[in-house]
Amino acid sequence: MFKVVAINTQGRPNEIPTSQWIEKDEVYTVLQMDYMNMQGRMLGFKLEEVNIDNCFPYQYFSADRFRPFSEEDAKAEEAVKKLLEEQVELV
Repeated sequence: MFKVVAINTQGRPNEIPTSQWIEKDEVYTVLQMDYMNMQGRMLGFKLEEVNIDNCFPYQYFSADRFRPFSEEDAKAEEAVKKLLEEQVELV
């Protein structure tokens, strides 16, 4: 898990209610990362503070909507990305 800050809150899909949308400059905790196949394999985050599991087809927030909260969080994000890429290569 690592912390991120929301930097891009534009373009909320209609399937995600405003009550379940991220707020600009707020800090969130990333619980899970994965590639979003329906969005062209963009990297996505599941957040501790905002659950959108019931907003199909949107299950993850696009990673490009966030920046790492700190240098430590940036290192953690890179480590998780590397592990995720290694898993994809094994499949």
